Amino acid sequence: MSRAQFFRNFLTRYLRAQLPNKESTLAKFHFPVATHTIKTIKTDETITLNGHLNRKPRVRSSRSFAELRDANGDTIQLLLDPEHTPLEFLELVKSSGAEDSVSVSGFVKQKHQRDNDIEQELVVKNFQILNNSNLDAARLDKLKHSNPNDLPPQFRYLQLRTKFFQNSLKTRSKVANLIRNILINNHDFDEIETPLLFKSTPEGAREFLVPTRSPNLFYALPQSPQQYKQILMSSGFTKYFQIAKCFRDEDLRADRQPEFTQVDMELSYINSSDQVGIVVEDIIHNVWNKIGKMPTYRVNDNNMLEKVTEFDSLQFTKLKYRDALAKYGIDKPDLRSSLELVNLSKFFTSKNPDFPIVEACVLKNVEGKIPKCLTDSNNYSRRKPIVISINDPNTWYKKFVEKHVINLAPEFDESALRAELDLESGDVLAFSNRAELPYENPTPLGRFRQLAMNEFPNKWNRKLVDDAENVTTDYDSSRVFVGSWVVDFPLFNPIETSEAGDDFPSYDFNRFESTHHPFTMAKLEDFDYLSTDPLTVRGEHYDLVINGVEVGGGSRRIHDAELQKYIFEEILQITNYNDLFGHLLHALSMGCPPHAGIALGFDRLCAMLIGSPSIRDVIAFPKNQSGVDPVVESPTGVPEKTLKEYYIQNL
Repeated sequence: MSRAQFFRNFLTRYLRAQLPNKESTLAKFHFPVATHTIKTIKTDETITLNGHLNRKPRVRSSRSFAELRDANGDTIQLLLDPEHTPLEFLELVKSSGAEDSVSVSGFVKQKHQRDNDIEQELVVKNFQILNNSNLDAARLDKLKHSNPNDLPPQFRYLQLRTKFFQNSLKTRSKVANLIRNILINNHDFDEIETPLLFKSTPEGAREFLVPTRSPNLFYALPQSPQQYKQILMSSGFTKYFQIAKCFRDEDLRADRQPEFTQVDMELSYINSSDQVGIVVEDIIHNVWNKIGKMPTYRVNDNNMLEKVTEFDSLQFTKLKYRDALAKYGIDKPDLRSSLELVNLSKFFTSKNPDFPIVEACVLKNVEGKIPKCLTDSNNYSRRKPIVISINDPNTWYKKFVEKHVINLAPEFDESALRAELDLESGDVLAFSNRAELPYENPTPLGRFRQLAMNEFPNKWNRKLVDDAENVTTDYDSSRVFVGSWVVDFPLFNPIETSEAGDDFPSYDFNRFESTHHPFTMAKLEDFDYLSTDPLTVRGEHYDLVINGVEVGGGSRRIHDAELQKYIFEEILQITNYNDLFGHLLHALSMGCPPHAGIALGFDRLCAMLIGSPSIRDVIAFPKNQSGVDPVVESPTGVPEKTLKEYYIQNL
């Protein structure tokens, strides 16, 4: 090696990062273990707390103050003064900043008392910085205190240090533990993991594909463990569950992520959906009562809300799909509100014969105000309803009929219409039309009802019967959780043929798709229609809906291989069904018992429990609207050399 090369190598090594100072670095690894959390301390105790500095310390000449936040998100004031705190620690606190990781020892004293709330502070005798935060933490400190959600998403770990997110993820952990205990101890379920590397099969959503190093061979990440759990039922297991990771390559929104978690269950030798429902309700009632510290409610026979107090039988109301669409315009209705749609087809006829049902929704006592959100086209998937403010309750319809898409019925009865709607000046009336069996979901008025409830919270609360049998509508609906089972869905839907800009949706009634998935059994009394009129067949499907959110969905399955083949081939016209589902058909043909199951949206359930509309708040590292994880910056590009190994060409 030449002298010049030697010096170049030496200089390169010298300019590299130097090994940190041994003494100061190793000191960060020697510290006392915490003796308490902030909630467990008492006055006059000598304790050690570990955590983060919640704010930049306030340094004074005579004494200094800091605020420590522990792992639960609770805070306590630290007092450092010359009388109790050694000088070296007083100097050390001057160099500390917000979000430094620290260990603090001292004694607790009462600061002052307000009403029954005793405020304490920790007089510091030992102060140790375990790791300094960088400048970003200091710059972002104000955002953390005003609104943690305003912190840039790449600093998710700073968001997660705040009390709200600490509580969110700890609640999620408790819910998972409780569900496991209920299923294993109360109902004798077995927890079984199924593979995440699956095969590509059509189940409704776009899949994530995983390339292999074999030409044109791919895995697919599972949209759900649906097929594996049915195979497990053929394997002799009678009660399976899994808190399962699932993947769908869909457009994102507040309640949707590309990877999500569901509580997946399947039971064999099931002859009634109620057997599944009882297990699920045991979970829901316990989660809400024990972790949420809140009751669950149902709609009783008098159409009022009452608290669920019995847990050994099915308690939530069953609501048929057609009734849900007729009353609420959606298959996941929020039953906290008494708002219902009114069928006015006996008074008016639709000018579109394919959408013959004329219906209305009345907003009482809103002073004739029509918020923009109720008429904004962007809030409706295709067409918006006609919304008018009522000035004269007796003559409104005369001008209305002239301008819009309805006619007076041949036997129109003005007095009967007046009695049906009971309109008053200042009410708001929304009109629309729909098909007899609507495949629009929600219908225009179903969406209108949702928007009206959000715009006027607690305005039309359903009557509630309390423990003393008092009836009231004066309650905060955000603290009331009403469950229902929606049943009797159509087993199949026609293929939609609408194009962007069409005023009304259109369908091909000779081609069908599964309303939920192709493994759902038909209602036994509708079996004959499978060969004559598939669109009239109702499915053995059931959705659990809480406060307008679909928390879970399940069904009795087709366990007969020949019937499953018929559905694939004759109704859904899947020509390569053997390539896609041969594994399942073989399992069904080996004496697979009757079975049924359900999947609960675990993320949605946890978000509802903490009162958040977004599942992002209960997921540690969620993706953003573009499907990107801003913390680790995934997905990323891959070198050309690696792509070639997987037979992928970079375009």
